[in-house]
Amino acid sequence: MHLVMTETQAKTIVDRPESVVEYPFDDYPAEGSVTEVYPNIYWLSTPLPFRLRSINLWLLKDGDGWAIVDCGYKREDVQQQWKQIWRTILGDHPVKQIIVTHFHPDHMGNSKWLSDEWGIKPQMSETEWEFANLAVKDENTDNLDELGAFYAQNGLDGERIERIRQEFILYSKGCGIPSSYDRLVDRQRIHIDGNQWQVLIGYGHSPEHVCLYCAEIGVMISGDQILPEITPNVSVWPRGADENPLQGFIQTMQRFKPILRKDTLVLPSHRRPFIGVHTRFDELEHHHHDRLDKVMSSVGSGITAGELLGHLFPVNLDGHQIVFAMNEALAHLNYLMYEGRLQRVNSRNDVVVWRRI
Repeated sequence: MHLVMTETQAKTIVDRPESVVEYPFDDYPAEGSVTEVYPNIYWLSTPLPFRLRSINLWLLKDGDGWAIVDCGYKREDVQQQWKQIWRTILGDHPVKQIIVTHFHPDHMGNSKWLSDEWGIKPQMSETEWEFANLAVKDENTDNLDELGAFYAQNGLDGERIERIRQEFILYSKGCGIPSSYDRLVDRQRIHIDGNQWQVLIGYGHSPEHVCLYCAEIGVMISGDQILPEITPNVSVWPRGADENPLQGFIQTMQRFKPILRKDTLVLPSHRRPFIGVHTRFDELEHHHHDRLDKVMSSVGSGITAGELLGHLFPVNLDGHQIVFAMNEALAHLNYLMYEGRLQRVNSRNDVVVWRRI
């Protein structure tokens, strides 16, 4: 069983105000079901072990078969849901393409399992492939010793560092990596069911995030690069401590804006599909500039990233969330450093302190 987009919902793609964000679909698909969000494009929702409710996966009819975008978190209940979808929705028609937007486990988790089932290689960008292969070995993003030392150096207290050690969900728990892949690059064209989908590479949330845009039908599969209602995490990790991902995130929105139609139906990885991408870009950019102002007003005579958490985030974060909160605080501090508004100095027993210039 699947739900079909109504004529009224389809009409909102054309007839809508330009200054609002609208949601054509009120409800998530039921477990084991899909919702048709555009002719021959279907929305599947699968569960996650994080506080995010679920991830959206996309199924596109592709001639005599199917293309799927993103794979879900690697665990038994998600794989059982995929098997049910094969029986009830895909029928006897094969999966011909597997496209992964980025390396995070809720997107890439079942990529090996799905690739093995259908005998095809996933398609993704090169840097995302490389990061996945590091992360699955508990390296880079999931090296807890490296994370703990890095956070201690940036002012996070021992109690919260220990909470990270106890509660952080390792990448390898939810992701299997195939032995090979097919590379996607910016502006590449992917053919699905007679339509050309353009690869648009975004930065900031992950190192080389793939979005797919079909201008002819006005639909974009945005992954985590563009989300409604919540903001994509923008992180500085220990092995890229001097990077400026927030600049990359903001520049990506500025680069995408003239490319995307204002009436584009955006299919994000979390929350509901929406229309009003230009408005959403403005909201996201305003959010980050507001955060940057809050950082500047919190600096005082000097502040650490660990101390900044109390100014930017709720106090009841679990260990998994503390990691991303620290990384996002550092992303905003680095952005201000490259703007020439803050400098970092080693003091307080070699703990990094940020001060105004």
